[in-house]
Amino acid sequence: MPNRRSAGSTVGGPADAKACNRPDGQEQRLGSRARLVLSCSCAYMILAIVSSHGWPDEHAMADIWLPSGLSDALALRVGYWAVPVPLLGTLLSNLGRQSYDLQQAVVVGLGHSCGTALVAVLAPRWMRGRDLFASIGNLFGFLAAATVCALASTLIASLVLSELRNWTQDGQALSWWAGNLAGTVVMAPPLLSWMGRNCGTRLRELRRLEFWLLLLASVAMGVIVHLGMVEVFSLRPATGILPLSLWAGFRFSPAAATPITAGLAIWMAGLGNPSDQRLQVDNSVQALELLEITVIITLITSLMVLVVNANRTRTNRQLQQLAGSLERTVVERTEQLEAANAQLQRLSDTDGLTGITNRRRFDVLLRERWRTATRAGSSLAVAMLDIDHFKAYNDHYGHQAGDRCLQQVAAALAAEIRQGSDCVARYGGEEFVVLWCGLTLDQASAMAERLLQRVTALALPHASNPSGPIVSLSIGVAARQLQGQATAPLIEEVESEIAALLQQADARLYAAKTAGRNRVVSG
Repeated sequence: MPNRRSAGSTVGGPADAKACNRPDGQEQRLGSRARLVLSCSCAYMILAIVSSHGWPDEHAMADIWLPSGLSDALALRVGYWAVPVPLLGTLLSNLGRQSYDLQQAVVVGLGHSCGTALVAVLAPRWMRGRDLFASIGNLFGFLAAATVCALASTLIASLVLSELRNWTQDGQALSWWAGNLAGTVVMAPPLLSWMGRNCGTRLRELRRLEFWLLLLASVAMGVIVHLGMVEVFSLRPATGILPLSLWAGFRFSPAAATPITAGLAIWMAGLGNPSDQRLQVDNSVQALELLEITVIITLITSLMVLVVNANRTRTNRQLQQLAGSLERTVVERTEQLEAANAQLQRLSDTDGLTGITNRRRFDVLLRERWRTATRAGSSLAVAMLDIDHFKAYNDHYGHQAGDRCLQQVAAALAAEIRQGSDCVARYGGEEFVVLWCGLTLDQASAMAERLLQRVTALALPHASNPSGPIVSLSIGVAARQLQGQATAPLIEEVESEIAALLQQADARLYAAKTAGRNRVVSG
């Protein structure tokens, strides 16, 4: 395949030159990833500064390293592209506050980057997919990877920070590790919920009154802790975090619940304890890292509730969609079945050759019209029609021509009857029958004449017809005036009277044939 740049220079057109200067898809992806790394590094720097200087005093309940949540969330979403972010963010944040010398800052940044790389490797292996809120297994898989990440970053940082080599209660290693893990538990869930598909309902939920009530309750809880109004809340931040976070987990989606839980945890862990109160355990002051672990356990509990509730909501939504789909399928299948039954009914009521009513359906209609006319006291008229010398027509022109002749005659007859009340049917072979409702014998005879003229006007050649050179009909007409009855007549009486009417029409058809055919006989 020729190179696009060389091909453009050969042609020399402005459009080709523009195409040559346009970066390809890979270059665009590289540029977007580079911008992502730089922007996230700046965000990492800001979170690092907030985590280092954001607490009001040294008596804060817990230390939460918020940048670890950002890097771990990025590692799960974009993989190895998140690895440079902790290193760059650490170096940038160290420029402003000079917490470490350059060597220490590089090692600490590399430690965080190695931990991020571990999350990028381990989290997809220990999770099914990249949705943190898909299942409890996904949640614990991600938290396990974050735990390993915090441990690795602590061990690497201990190479240049001697205070991190002491893992006892008096050292800072456990507090460093717990702070990193707490940052992941606090920051990663809201970031992942707003970066993923779980944020679809966030705007609708943020407009709910209950959301603002929960937010107000969180603010009130922070004020209570800060002022020391309730001692148990001041001593144990988890006591204030747990009920509110459970409320959020039960009532809201991850995109709405996790930001409140994260903000509540940061506030409750960062607010100072004005009385410098600590819980006493074995006659010693409870260590800071144990308070951090208490916050972590509380947040993990609320996350478990949130995941279970999210799965329940998702399952209910899927069940509703499935029920709606099933209902639509049932409606569609019912409509298809009704259409098929209607089509089958039409096929069973229609003569296959001529397309008009067949004899079976005519018999049913005749009985229905008879009962209706009996109740109304109206009349019924029947005409028996026969194509003159049709056997000779078939012998002369062939059976295919005979079928076409039947079709044309049937269409001419159907065009002359009233739709809905009257009926024309193929009675058998070349014989047809017409039913008129509400016509007297004279009126039916006039209608029969019109039928005869309509067929004659077709001028279908019939060389073997002694009555003329074209196709003609012989028609016998009979009518009956029925008396109105309040009760339905007996079936035997109806059958007997119908048979008599048809026999009378057939006899007059025979009389028309005897009289020379091509005529109507009604009396």
